Amino acid sequence: MNDSILQQPLSHIIAEELRQRIWRKKIEFGDRLLESDLAEDFDVSRSTIREALKILEHESLVINKARKGTYVTDFSEKDLEEMIELRTLLEEQAFIQALPHLESKHFSKLKYIVDDMRVKADEGNWDDLFDLDMKLHGYVVSLCGNSRIIKIYNSLQVQIRTYLVHLDRYYSNHQSFYEEHQDLLQALLTKNSQTVKASVRNHIEYVEEKLLGVYQ
Repeated sequence: MNDSILQQPLSHIIAEELRQRIWRKKIEFGDRLLESDLAEDFDVSRSTIREALKILEHESLVINKARKGTYVTDFSEKDLEEMIELRTLLEEQAFIQALPHLESKHFSKLKYIVDDMRVKADEGNWDDLFDLDMKLHGYVVSLCGNSRIIKIYNSLQVQIRTYLVHLDRYYSNHQSFYEEHQDLLQALLTKNSQTVKASVRNHIEYVEEKLLGVYQ
């Protein structure tokens, strides 16, 4: 096992496993999480499970209802609208600010991610595609040079990844999801701020149209 994983507190390892189960739909939105069942499943104490659930509650991935228990958050239309609006604001600004910092080594890294997305699209693997989406967007944001934007964006990573879980139902195919990111990379290669801003907005607005259209 990776040394960095072994060095993590057990509660953090369990919290990550629960995130993955939610993102891969092994645990559904709205499901109740019972400490006793999870403690038996992971073969740990209930106090360790309680600590793990506190981490997820801090990330708004689960909610503790008084006298009812802990449930996986079932995001409302308003939650999704607010997340998309905030993601648009942050990423438009971060991508534009990252442009002066982007060098050939950074574009090589981005191309590697997009090429990996093509492979996962061919495999029909939504879970890995969404993980790579987060990797690509997060990498560009990390190069923007604004520590506060980076900190805010990082604090939202779990919620952003969680709402992506909904998207597999609304894309016509895996290839179109990959092609959007290929277009985004091409926009970054121009290093033109208006081109990049339009590409980011179009990408996220397409998600908004697909995701929120079901509520109309």
